[in-house]
Amino acid sequence: MIDARALKRRDHLIGAGLGVAYVMILVGTTADLGMSRDESFYVHAAKNYAGWVSQLFMDPALAIGRESIDRAFAYNWEHPAWMKLSFAWSWLAQKHLGLFPNESLAFRFPGMLTAGLLLWLTYAWGASVMRRQAALFAALAFALMPRVFYHSHLACFDIPIAFFVTLTAYTYWRALADRRWVPLVGLAFGLALATKHNSWILPGIFLVHFLWIRRDEARAGRLERSSIIWLPTMLVIGPLVLIGTWPWLWHDTWGRLLAYARFHLRHVHYTYEYLGVSYFQPPLPPSVPFVMTLFTVSLTVLALALLGLYYRRAELRLPWRTKLGDTTGLRTEVLWLGCMLAPLLAIALPTSPIFGGTKHWITAYPFLALFAGWGLLAAIERAELDVWIGLRWPSWAFAVLCLLPGAAATAHSHPFGLSHYMPIAGGVPGAADLGMNRQFWGFTTGSLTEWISAKLPAGGSVWICDTTNGAWAMMHRDGLIPPNIRAARSMSTADLVLVHHEPHFNEVDYQAWVAYGTVQPVFVLRYDGVPLISVYENSLRPGTGSKGLD
Repeated sequence: MIDARALKRRDHLIGAGLGVAYVMILVGTTADLGMSRDESFYVHAAKNYAGWVSQLFMDPALAIGRESIDRAFAYNWEHPAWMKLSFAWSWLAQKHLGLFPNESLAFRFPGMLTAGLLLWLTYAWGASVMRRQAALFAALAFALMPRVFYHSHLACFDIPIAFFVTLTAYTYWRALADRRWVPLVGLAFGLALATKHNSWILPGIFLVHFLWIRRDEARAGRLERSSIIWLPTMLVIGPLVLIGTWPWLWHDTWGRLLAYARFHLRHVHYTYEYLGVSYFQPPLPPSVPFVMTLFTVSLTVLALALLGLYYRRAELRLPWRTKLGDTTGLRTEVLWLGCMLAPLLAIALPTSPIFGGTKHWITAYPFLALFAGWGLLAAIERAELDVWIGLRWPSWAFAVLCLLPGAAATAHSHPFGLSHYMPIAGGVPGAADLGMNRQFWGFTTGSLTEWISAKLPAGGSVWICDTTNGAWAMMHRDGLIPPNIRAARSMSTADLVLVHHEPHFNEVDYQAWVAYGTVQPVFVLRYDGVPLISVYENSLRPGTGSKGLD
C-alpha cells in the first residue's frame, strides 16, 4: 500500500510553475496553428452563449425564458455547455478589455488553462505517493506527448475533459481517506459531465476500484470498512452540476438529456484510415487505441510505464495489509490502472462509434505518465546504472535523458501534431507507408496562409476542402489571410483548390484534374516529405496564371 503524503507549499509552487510555464509556451506557439474544424463550431456556439450572458445581466427574466435559451443554445446542443461558456467569457473579456493579441487566442485560452492545471494536478498526485522527482517526470512526460501538445492549444474539450476526469479521480481517491473530500467528488464529476461524455464511465471505474478495496478489507478481517458515500454524492451532485451549467436543459430537462445520450450512443461515424484500410462503419479493429498509443507516444515513456506497472505489481495483487503509518488503504495502483485502461478499452469495443483518433482516449495519458514516473524510480533504484556505465550518474540526468525523445518529437511535431508519428512507426513517412491517418479537421490550411497571400496579392478565392468557413473566417479576423481572399463556394469558381490528403478526399484530386485540365499541383505542403495538402491553380480564370510563388 502507499501512504498518501501531505503536500507541502513547495509542491504546489512546483506544480503551479509547471502549469504557468506550459500555458506560456502554448500561448507563444498558437499563432502557428490554423483553426480546426471542431473549433470553428464551438467558437460559433460560444459567441451565441456570449450574447445570452450579456442578456442575462441586462434582463435576467427574459434571458432564462425558453425562447432566449433555445435561441442561444440550440446550436451545437449535442455537447454540454461548460467549456463553451468558458470560451464565451474569455471572448467577452477580449471584446471589452482587449486581453489577447488575436481573437482565436481568446477562445483557446480557457483550454490552455486546463492543460496547465492538468500538469499541476498530475504533479501533485504523483508527489502524494512517490518521490517528487518521479512526479515531476510524470507531469513533463505528459506535457511532452505530441498529440497532447497539439490538443492543448485548442478551443475544444479533449484536454479539459482529461483534466476534469483526472480531478474527479483524485477527489475520489482523497475522499476514501478523508470524508471532507466527498462533496468535491460530486462537484468534480459534475464539471466532468458538463465538459464531455467521456465522464460517463467514471462511476464504473470507481466502483470496481472500491469493490477491490472492500474485498481486501474483508480478507484482512477489518471491522471498519471504507464508506461508499462518494457514489450517491456523485450520482446526485454530478447531474445537478451538469443541469445547472447547461441552460439548454432548464426546459424539457429529461427529454433533452435523453436526446443528448442517444446522440452519443448512436454517434455518426467518421472515416478513419488504419493500416491501409479506410473504415466508414464500425467495428474498428480492437488494436486501434493501443497501436495508435504505441505510434504516437514516446517509446521511452511507454517502456517506463510498463516498468512501473511491473514494479508495482505486488501492490496490484496483494490483499489489504496494515503497515506502519498506512491509514489510507487507497489502492492507488489499481485506480490508476483502471483510469488508464478504461478509455482505451471503451474505444476498442466493436460497438463503439468511429471517432477521430487519440483525443478520444487522451484521458488515459495522465495515468500512463504517472506509471512512467514509478518506472523511472524503478530504473533509478534497481537498474544500477552506475555499475553498467562505470560512473555515477545523478538521477536527474537520467530523468532528463528519458524526457528527451518526447521533447524532441513534440518540438518537431508542431504545427503538424495530428500528422506526427514516432520512430517505431517509421516516423511520418513510415506511417504514410503503413496507411495511417495523416490528419483531420482541416487545420493544416493554417500552414499555407503566407503562401496563399503571396500567390493572390490582388485577392481571389480558394476552395478550402476540409477547412470550414468558420475556421477560414477566423484566419481573416486574426490577420493571417487578407480579407480580399475569400472562400469559394465551388471548385469551378475558385482561383485555388486545396486538397487535404485523407482517403475520403481522393475524389477531390480527380475533380480538380478534370476541372482544371492538369494533374500537376502548383504547390504541395509537406511534413517530413509526406504530402498533407496539394494546391491546384485554376489557370482558366483570368489573372491567376502568372502571379506569386511556385
